[in-house]
This record gives sequence, C-alpha cells and structure tokens, in this order.
Amino acid sequence: MTLTRLSFAVACILTLGSLSVAEGQVPDTLALSVQEAISRAQADNFQVRTAAAETDAARAGARRTLATFLPQVSVEQRATATTDPLNAFGFLLKQQAITEADFAPERLNDPDRVENYATQVTVQQPVFNPGGFFERRAATRQAQAAGLGTQRTAEMVRFRVRMQYYGLVLARERLSVIATALEAARSNQSQAEDLFDQGMLTEADVLAARVRVLELEADQTESRAAVDDATGQLHYLLGIEDPTPIVPTDGLPDPLDVPAQIDVQMVNDERSDMRALRLQREAAAQRLSASRAALLPAINAQGSYEWNDTVPLGTQGQNWTVGVSLRWTIFGGFEQVGGVQQAQANRRASELELRDRALQNEVEIEAALRALQTSRERIDQTEAVVEQARASFRLRSDRFEQGLEETTDLLNAETQRANSELAALQARYTHAVNRFRLELLTEQGLP
Repeated sequence: MTLTRLSFAVACILTLGSLSVAEGQVPDTLALSVQEAISRAQADNFQVRTAAAETDAARAGARRTLATFLPQVSVEQRATATTDPLNAFGFLLKQQAITEADFAPERLNDPDRVENYATQVTVQQPVFNPGGFFERRAATRQAQAAGLGTQRTAEMVRFRVRMQYYGLVLARERLSVIATALEAARSNQSQAEDLFDQGMLTEADVLAARVRVLELEADQTESRAAVDDATGQLHYLLGIEDPTPIVPTDGLPDPLDVPAQIDVQMVNDERSDMRALRLQREAAAQRLSASRAALLPAINAQGSYEWNDTVPLGTQGQNWTVGVSLRWTIFGGFEQVGGVQQAQANRRASELELRDRALQNEVEIEAALRALQTSRERIDQTEAVVEQARASFRLRSDRFEQGLEETTDLLNAETQRANSELAALQARYTHAVNRFRLELLTEQGLP
C-alpha cells in the first residue's frame, strides 16, 4: 500500500510539472494598435533594416572617394641584410656611416654582411584628377538615392503592415460573424428537431439544418486558419520571431470620401523613389563625365622622409624626397572609349526608366482612384443588403417558430444574412486597402 501511494504521488508530481512546462510555453498575447504595429515594423522589419544597411554602405562608398582630394599618409619599416656590393655600400651611405676604409677595393668588391633598418614616412597628394572629381559627385548622388530608397522601402513596409494588420482584423471579424451564424444555425437545428418530434417537420428539414451547422463548422475551421495565417504574416513584417498571438486593438477604418483628383506631376516630383531615380540619373551623368575625364592626364605629388640605421627605428641617417608626376594614357586598348560608351548607355537607361516610372505612376494612380470609388460605393450597397437580410431573417425566424415558415426558407435567410455581413466586412477591408494603396502611390495621407 505504501509503495502504491508513493507511485501515485510521483505520478502526480510529474504530471503537474509537465503541465507547468506546457503552461510556460503558452505565449503571451500582444495587443497592438495599427500605429504601434507600424512603429515596430519601422524599427525591426528586416527589409527596412537591410535597406538602411545598404544606405550606410553607399554613404561609406561616397566617403571613400574623398581620397581624390585628400592626402594619403603611410609609415613603413623595412629590415634588410645583404652582402650585395651595391646595396651594402648604399645602405652604409644612407646610414651616413661611410669611412675611408669602406672605399678599399677589397671591401667594395666583397663587403661584409650589412644590416639596415629603414623607417619611411610617405605623403601622396592628388593635384589634378578630374575623373575622381566626377566619381566623387556620382557617389554622393548614389548615396542620396540610397537614402531615398530606404524611405521608399519604409513606405512599402508601412503599406504591407496596414494591409496585414487589417487583414487580421478582417479574419477575426469573419470568425465572429461565423460564430454568430453557427450559434443561430444550432438554434435552428434544435428547433427543427423539436418540431420534427412534434410531427410538424420532415426528416429532410432536420437534415438540412444539420448540414448548415456542419458547413458553418467547416467555415469556422478555415477562418481560424486564416487568423493564424494573418498573424504569421504580421509576425514577419514586425520582425517577431516567436509565436506570440497578436490581438489588434483597432477595428476596420471608416470609409472616406474619394478625392476628386490627384496631382500626378507633384507625385512625380516629390515621391521618394522618383527623387531617387533623378539622383541616379544625375549619378549616371557624372559617371559619363568621369569616363570622359579619364582621357585627360592626372597629376600627383609625393614626398617622403626616411631614417636608416643599424637598429630598428633608429634615426642615424636621414633623407627626404619630393616629386611631382604626370601620367597620361594616350591609348588604353579602347578601355577609355568603351567606358565612355557604357556610361552613355547607362545614362540613357536611367533617363528612360525615369520617364517610364512617371507614366506608370499616372496609370496606377488613376486606377487606384477608380478602385477607391468603386469600393466606396460597394460599402453602401453591402450595408443596405445587410439591413434587408437581417430583417428578412428576423421575420422568417418568428414565422418558423410559429410553424408558418419552411425550414429551407429559414436556412436560406440565415445564409443570406451571414453572407451579406461577410461581404460588408470584405467591402470595408477592400476600401481600406485601396486607400492605403493610393496613399502609397502618392506618399500623402488622405483625410
């Protein structure tokens, strides 16, 4: 008996422990408003962070082009040992250690081992490098374009977050509508079974009521999966790596009046990606100038100060050297000519891309306005249908309870009511997405 009680106690402890672990694995609920979701995405979304890193890389690349104007300073320490007659005498000369005995023919022809430690400071200063000047300007424009590209990426992520956030709201609202319809269908089934027992309905009526319940239960399962899918998409956009359930605190936004028109020219002038394209066009023009400037000579100055000694970092022998060099590549195997032609083609491509995007914006904005207007009208239509469907269902429910309505008519009325409510939710969501898309295309908030 004692052993049995001990085994039972151990089993209880293990069971409670496993339940505690399971409860510890249940993630907490994260309640978010749409603005909180957007703010979190701007900070943690991987696409935004990647674009920001690419912008930092472009700015660093532009900073590298400062070498076109600024000097380069280097320090070098060399250690050498030799018995080569020429180098041995030269090292002694650099060390300022030559004596009369070093001019003896036998020492000149067969010197002893000579060690030399040279410390050299070198300064190189570009004087005239026109190609580098234009490359500097091109890199600066490219870095500015990358910054605007990051801004556009943030706008795209903002659009996707709003769409997925309200997609989750829609999925949860759909689940609520289906739950209400399922409750009504089960009530109808119960009433049908009672009336069947009283001999007022046929078995076919009861089966029809049961089929409706099964259909709604299947819809409920699909809607729960849709909630999970929308939550997963929102996790990805917000950079959340754990399966924390998200509970949106905002409902579907109210419909808005459709603006009469959009100034497309202003959009093409002010939108971040359009400004980035213009900067890229300017960068292509600067690279074309840099390719042409490569045909000109380059002038650079150089100076060095050197110490030579028999010990590391010694300062026994000192000397300095300064000079100016001019380099002019007369013929580079068509490398310069090909570079100019390539830069010209890149400039034409950037110009054509800018014009193509401007035309595309006009078409997309007009389509977005039409879609927004259509979805606004659709909301009014579905709301009217919902009112009529609810009234019809109430009327038929009352008549069904009195035995004055067919089961099929009641089920059709309930189905129509549920479908109309779902259609109304979908219309509001579609209208919101159309609004967000128009705001993305214009980068302007709509009132």
